[in-house]
Amino acid sequence: MLSIDKTTTSAEETSLYAKSLAPAFKPGHIYGFRGEMASGKTTFIKGILSGLDFNGMVNSPTFTLINEYEANEKVIHIDCYREKSIGRWIQLGILEYFNSGSIILIEWPDVIGPILPKNVAYINFENIDINTRRIVSV
Repeated sequence: MLSIDKTTTSAEETSLYAKSLAPAFKPGHIYGFRGEMASGKTTFIKGILSGLDFNGMVNSPTFTLINEYEANEKVIHIDCYREKSIGRWIQLGILEYFNSGSIILIEWPDVIGPILPKNVAYINFENIDINTRRIVSV
């Protein structure tokens, strides 16, 4: 279980902190990232991937909806911000991803709350000011 309660003062610090936590993100587990726009969710995910030795480009899948990364472990990055239809998510095969044994990282998870497994670990992001973020696992 992740135990996070951290305040960061820059995107770089957020990314480096996530990189240090990367070994705690385990295959077969689902992590939900909650927070308003520009609160550091994607920056944090980039850090996790860096910590898992992924050296390629990491982008938010806001328009592609799902990105897959081959790092030390397979990572599935899902962004539910743009697509609100649970039926569409099911058509895209999201339930199969949940059972894939990959590390699943979901931004805006509450959009698909009714179909999420019960064992999702949530991490909340809060904008304190223009550079400062509070990151807390719940």
